[in-house]
Amino acid sequence: MNRQMTRTEESTLRPEPGILQDWLGRYRRFFLIGLPLAFLIIWTMVPILWAFLASLKNPLEIYESSTFFPRSPSLAAYQTVLAIDGFGKWIFNSVLVTAVATIVPLILSILAAYGFARYLFAFRHVLLLLYLIPRIIPRVSLIVPLNDLMTDLGLINTYWVLYLTYIASAVPLSTWILVGFFRAVPREIEESATIDGANMWNRLRHVILPIAWPGVVTAAVLCIREGWNEFAFVLALVTETGMRTLPYALYMLKDSMGVQNYAVYNAFTILTVLPLLIVYLLLERRVVESIVSGAVK
Repeated sequence: MNRQMTRTEESTLRPEPGILQDWLGRYRRFFLIGLPLAFLIIWTMVPILWAFLASLKNPLEIYESSTFFPRSPSLAAYQTVLAIDGFGKWIFNSVLVTAVATIVPLILSILAAYGFARYLFAFRHVLLLLYLIPRIIPRVSLIVPLNDLMTDLGLINTYWVLYLTYIASAVPLSTWILVGFFRAVPREIEESATIDGANMWNRLRHVILPIAWPGVVTAAVLCIREGWNEFAFVLALVTETGMRTLPYALYMLKDSMGVQNYAVYNAFTILTVLPLLIVYLLLERRVVESIVSGAVK
């Protein structure tokens, strides 16, 4: 009797195999996924958080103190940045160039991707590979020939020089992204629309784009990021102060101020990065959907 009770107690105290495997699976996922993600988040957010907190300090506090948090937070650095002569013009330039460098490449990429995905023509795979050449070549090696070409065309210090270079840089990557999404759309759906009398434009607009919309949003986010952060082309092709964009103005801020005012530098950096963060937060759901759907396809 006592032996049976002892065995019963041991069986109740001993964890079931399914529960043990569940706990082991949780710990395995934590160490293989949770810890790397936590490290990545910390690695990404700490510099941004440090820049934001440093922008709330006064210049002397940054030099004198090694504390992470400001003793007396102040928005004086942001007021200084907003009062800089030409800051509004630089914001306008960045917004204008980024808008053009997003809308035009998307239109061209949608048309090109539809052609590559739906029409069978000779050497289309080779042409699609050659499409990436502007992305493969380092931008530094393109600066000198582009500068000579745009100087001969008389486009230096104009918006057109930024439009052309930004568009040429964004179209290849957007096309490659959209080709994969357009190929994943079943041909039967498009053939049914053709039987109903839809032409190519109607099929593209009412069939392909609604299904591949997450891919279009992802391509748009990448175009916005590249257009907003572009620095090399502006540095090589623009010399006038009124034609600067925010990244270029941030680069020139050090020489114009003379004194190392790190609070103002960090405030300028936060104001430059903030629009991109807002855009990504607004479109984050679509971007994640496109990544997940792309992985499933």
